[in-house]
Amino acid sequence: MNTRRWIFAVAFVALGFVTGRLARAGDDTTALEGKPAPDFTLKTLDGKDAKLSDQKGSVVLMDFWATWCPPCRKSLPHVQELSADKELAAKGLKVWAINAHEEANKVTTFTKQNNYTFSIPMDVKGETMKDYMVHGIPTTVIVGRDGTIRKVFVGYGDDSAEKVKKAVEEALAVAAPGKTS
Repeated sequence: MNTRRWIFAVAFVALGFVTGRLARAGDDTTALEGKPAPDFTLKTLDGKDAKLSDQKGSVVLMDFWATWCPPCRKSLPHVQELSADKELAAKGLKVWAINAHEEANKVTTFTKQNNYTFSIPMDVKGETMKDYMVHGIPTTVIVGRDGTIRKVFVGYGDDSAEKVKKAVEEALAVAAPGKTS
């Protein structure tokens, strides 16, 4: 058990270095709440372009994750549930599970084994993670219809699913710019 904790700690620190720097107070994704979401374009696992600025008018839930990450594995069923919710989709929710630094073959195998159908933009070089100051995963970012980061969740705990869904519903309740609700 001690060996497993040590390996997890080393992996977490390594992720901090891979994303460009270790987290400092006020220098993580939560510092972006209320600010315009950095734009990006990533190729999805199925070869399509995922460009954030093309999603204005929709609420975008972005979940940064990796197959080797135990808390990510715990959170992904909830990401799948939100992605598959037709009512939320009809209100304008888009769900992107942004994979961190992994090869497509590994991610494809993992998602097929778990029957995940959400869209998976591939952040192979970690540039998007760096722009979003992601130092630990999972990190979930909710972008409002106007392109502003409404809420950020770092990690995944017992009440995370409830908090994320509530934040998604609150973001969906806000009318798109130029429209009334």
